[in-house]
Amino acid sequence: MERQRQIAENRQRALEKLKQRGLAQDIVDTPAGATRVKVPEKKVVKPHSLTKAQQDKIEANRLKALELRKEHEHKAAARPSEPPKPATVRDATKAVPRNRIPSIKKSDYIEYDLAEMKDTYGGFLDTDQEPENATEKSLQDWLIENENKIVHEPAPPVDREAAPKCFECGSIELDQQLWTIFKCRVCRRCKDQKPEKYSLLTKTECKEDYLLTDPELADHDLLHRLEKTNPYSGTYSKMQLYLRYQVEEFAFKKWNGPEELDNEWAKREEQRIKRRDKKFETKLKQMRKRTRAEEYTRKLREQKYGKSHVHQWSMPIDGGKSGLVRRRCTDCGLETEEYII
Repeated sequence: MERQRQIAENRQRALEKLKQRGLAQDIVDTPAGATRVKVPEKKVVKPHSLTKAQQDKIEANRLKALELRKEHEHKAAARPSEPPKPATVRDATKAVPRNRIPSIKKSDYIEYDLAEMKDTYGGFLDTDQEPENATEKSLQDWLIENENKIVHEPAPPVDREAAPKCFECGSIELDQQLWTIFKCRVCRRCKDQKPEKYSLLTKTECKEDYLLTDPELADHDLLHRLEKTNPYSGTYSKMQLYLRYQVEEFAFKKWNGPEELDNEWAKREEQRIKRRDKKFETKLKQMRKRTRAEEYTRKLREQKYGKSHVHQWSMPIDGGKSGLVRRRCTDCGLETEEYII
């Protein structure tokens, strides 16, 4: 009975709280004696009906949008069709899926697939299996190209008297390389006969033998130069070559003659030897300092712990067995046994 009374009191308190909040309006008794709360239904708010002016504005906006759409369609139809974009060009207007796997071509990484090639037992690759972008040409294509090739060799001069002539022999058959690059009028025969004048010098030789600087060698107005691929490696910087007599003329003008150039070269060579000797003397002093430090440390160790004992061994004495010899230190009496083989 007590439990039923507590349940009824709790139910009554709950109903009072619901009434205070306005959630329960009516209480209905069920046949079983329980109470059922009737919760009010939510009110559905219907939208207000549009006025005549609002409906007219909506209709005008709709018609305007239709006109703009028709105008865009007309312009797109009148515009010429664009050529198709290559596969390598990415169109930024189209969305690219994030999880798309890029296509990988084997030819991008493998030029010759030995697993798929046929062994001809001839020591060469089969030309039928070469890539499509091979740049090799057939003999017929090479002949046709050479027939249509424009010859850039200069034509013979019309007026032989006004034509440029060699400095040495007066011939009009000049070396085109020296004439085009170095503006030097000399024929090939004179060039080969006088290498002490028309030979080519490297940049290092110009700096070491004629004492020229990098800015002077880099100035095209002062010295002409010929650039070639480095013979040691294609990845190195290009080799720069200069004409000997032009380099000598500029160097003699800079140092006021060959005697002054020789004096300056001897002076710099003497300075270089002095720097080398000075460096050697510095390293020798450092080595001596380290040796002195070791000697000073050894003296301190002897003062603290005494000198290390050096045994003074006596003459060998027979040990009683074949080959066995005994020795004794005359200072400390230490004995050792040795086998003589």
